[in-house]
Formats: sequence, structure tokens, C-alpha cells
Amino acid sequence: MKTMNTVGLLTLLREYGPLSRSDLARISKLSKPTVSEQINDLMSRGLVVETGEKRPGSQRGKKPTLLQFNEDCGRVIAARVSATRVQVWEARLDGSLTHQTVLPIQLELGPGYVIQTLKDAIRPILNNGGGDPFRRRLISVATPGLVDVRNGIVLETDNIFGWRNVALGADLNWEFGVPVIVDNDVNLAVLAEARSGGGQDQQSFVLVQLDTGIGLGIFLNGAAYHGQHWAAGEIAHMVLDPALIGSPTGGRGHLESAVAMDRVTERVHKLAQSSPGPLASLLKRMPPVDALLEAEKQGHKEAGQLVRELAETLGVAVVNVSACYDPGKIILLGPLFSALFDRIRTVFESIIRWPVQLELSGLGEDVFLRGALVAGLARIFDRMDLELESPAVGGAANGAPSQRKEEPAHEPA
Repeated sequence: MKTMNTVGLLTLLREYGPLSRSDLARISKLSKPTVSEQINDLMSRGLVVETGEKRPGSQRGKKPTLLQFNEDCGRVIAARVSATRVQVWEARLDGSLTHQTVLPIQLELGPGYVIQTLKDAIRPILNNGGGDPFRRRLISVATPGLVDVRNGIVLETDNIFGWRNVALGADLNWEFGVPVIVDNDVNLAVLAEARSGGGQDQQSFVLVQLDTGIGLGIFLNGAAYHGQHWAAGEIAHMVLDPALIGSPTGGRGHLESAVAMDRVTERVHKLAQSSPGPLASLLKRMPPVDALLEAEKQGHKEAGQLVRELAETLGVAVVNVSACYDPGKIILLGPLFSALFDRIRTVFESIIRWPVQLELSGLGEDVFLRGALVAGLARIFDRMDLELESPAVGGAANGAPSQRKEEPAHEPA
């Protein structure tokens, strides 16, 4: 009961602080002596601090001192590996950023080079100030492809990296000696949408992201869904035309081969070369999708056909997603979705007859790092609660951090 009380009070301060001891007693329905005892324990662990502020009011006498969760008692490092760069954020335990790093990468140099670049981005952050002043630290990584979240293994990333069975979590854990989460970038993005984006008011929703690859993040009944083989949301492998079954895709899925941004760019340039009209000149001064849409406006027949094909293909793909998962909302992320949104919605609404909200993401490209941060904070708070519930396990709370390197996370984020 004592440990339950302690965890409950810490949760109240994390979510609603700053609060006074009297506030905590009133909200938790615990006695004031019990609250004072548990708060003293949390303060001795460095988890709670007094703000030095007093609650304003007109009452006479001593005003209560406010308490708050100590957001500086740990750090979460969120990282994203994309086709062109490695991005790393460091954040306090309230989610506020303390450091940002971006390093370019060359995928053709292989996973070892990319992972080394990721380590080069993380190492200065961990070494900042000398030693490790924060006992509670965790690394959370967003990466493309199929990811065994339980063991931190990137199973495959055929569409971008060509990785197979890369033990990214174990590698980073061995290098830095802190817990590591590794998950698919779109799976993490859906957590960001649930926390601070379009999914905040939804019990079940999905996020479809389109760039070099196309992926689906699934949030069902209040939790992210990964699937039996970590392949939930791999809609890149959808086949919308049975005639394409067995046709070569270069290691990529059929849907991705048709609508991925690099393939769309290739098709636009080929169209400009093969068909007379304004498209070739437009490509000299604007991005391929913008040039394609402008050429359509100017009456370029083949450009119009390609635009219709892309809108219909994406519209049908989104319809299939809706039919499979019956979400309350479908969030779309990516430049092609933004450019063709109204046309995709027209296709969608012509087929799906029940009410499903369709909207563009408002979080932008930061959504992947935001999601990695959400997962990392959730894991560190779980570990913190476990430490409070198991004093023997958390015995180092008031001393030096353990030198034993921890294993990668063994449960889904």
C-alpha cells in the first residue's frame, strides 16, 4: 500500500503539478501525515522538488509550498534514422528539449556506417558535462522497416536501407550502457498523433505516411498495434491490380512502387521527356508534384491522367485501410497527400459510406521524433514506477548509478 501511494502521488505531480501537500492529500484522499512521509521519500530520491513558490490567495497565515515532479532527474534521447540523415533530440522528463543534432548519411555505405553516424550524434549528448549526471536515461530510435520491438532488431528495410536482421538496440545498449527502444518510425509517429496531434480525441485511428516509402501506423483501442510478425501496417505490399501479381518490384511492395515519392518523381521526369508540352519547362523551376499539377491546369492531357491515377490509387488504398481497421479517423502525412487531398477524399467518400474523418497531419516531419520521445518517456516512467514498487531493485536511487549495462527493452513500446 505504501508503494502504491508513492507511485500515485508521483503520477499526480507529473500530470497536474505543481501541487501543495494539502492538494495532494485532498485529491488522493490520503492523510496529510501519509502524504508528507511519501513526499519526503520522493524528494530523497530526487524525483520531486519544491518550487519555492507559494500558492497565491487572500487567506492569512503561511501559504503552502508547491511541489513538482523533477523533470531534470533524467533524460530521454529520441533519434530518427531516415533516408538522408540522422536526427537526435535530448529532452527532459517533461518533454522539453535540451539538445538537437542533425547529421547527414550515405545509405550506400551500409548499416555499419549509418549506425556509427547515429552513435556519433548521441555520444556528445551523453558525455555533456562529463560522466553521467542522470541515472535515468533512455534512447528511443525511430527507423524505417519491420522492427522486432521486443528485441530491438531491424528485421528488414528493403525499400530504403536494404538492412536485414540488424541488432540496433543491442548495439546501442552495448555502446552506451542505457536502455534502448527501437521501433518503426510510423508506429512511433502514431503515438505522437495520439498524444498531441489529430488522434487526441480518438480511441482508434490510423496514420498513413508517404514519402520514399509508404507505411501505416495503427492505434486500436487506446494502444499502438504491431501485429504478430511486427508487420501490421506494411501497406507497401498492397496489390490493387491483380494483373501485377508476380511482376518485379525491385524488392519493394507493389503499392510503394507505384506511389512512393522517388517513383513519382521518376514518372514525372519520364513524362516530361516523352510528351510535348509545358511539363519540361515547369520542372526547371518547381518540384515534380507541383510541376505535374500545374501542367494539368495548363491542359497537359498526360499530366492529368497521371494525377488521376495517383489520386485514385491512394484513395483506394485508404479505403482498404478503413475497411480493415474501421478507425474513427484516418490521418494522412506526406507531400503527395497534401497535394491530392481533395481528390483522395472524393474517392474515399464515394466508396466508404459510414462516417470516418479524413484529415492531414498537423505535426509535420517532427512527428517521428515526437513519437520516439513519447515512447521513451512512457518507458522511463514505467521503470520509475517499478523502482518505487520494488525498493530492493531501485536501491541505487540515492547513490551512484549501477555500472551494469542494461539489456534492451523486452516489451513493445
